[in-house]
Amino acid sequence: MDRIHRITHAYSKAPWRKQVYMIGVVLLILVSVAIVAGIYLNVTARAAATGRQIQEMQVRLYGYHYLTDDEGENYVPIEELEQQIANLSSQLAYLTSYEVMQQRVKDLGLVKLSADNIKYIEVPGYVERQTTSLAPPPVPVVVNASAIDPQFKESLFEWVTDQVQKTAQLLSEAMP
Repeated sequence: MDRIHRITHAYSKAPWRKQVYMIGVVLLILVSVAIVAGIYLNVTARAAATGRQIQEMQVRLYGYHYLTDDEGENYVPIEELEQQIANLSSQLAYLTSYEVMQQRVKDLGLVKLSADNIKYIEVPGYVERQTTSLAPPPVPVVVNASAIDPQFKESLFEWVTDQVQKTAQLLSEAMP
């Protein structure tokens, strides 16, 4: 019996078993994250494809919605305009990305200025932009205990007890 105890004790305390266990836990976590990410991407891709199919069905069902220019000519489908706007928005995002802007700075030969080299000039008639306040600053909310109706200070247990007592009193009065 002592020999079995020594073998199990030595086997359970082996350092390589602890390392294998930790590697297994880390791999399990990584695989779980990868599965969740894969499911998320799959659902997102299917939702986007379904949305596009819905848009195509709407166009087939209702037809194109047209916009005209000022003269009443040159009909342009609204859907095409929305697509053009989306394309232009993505082009603008690309053109104003950090990498593209850095390349433009290099191409134009611009350099960083130090604070000492900057000169400010006063422009007559310029009104400084005012800061906007979207919400009032947070203030602590103080609940006045006297503002609470006494009827709502009673617990459920007290209310049930009171109702049982009232019912018992009515029944005792009704009995001859």
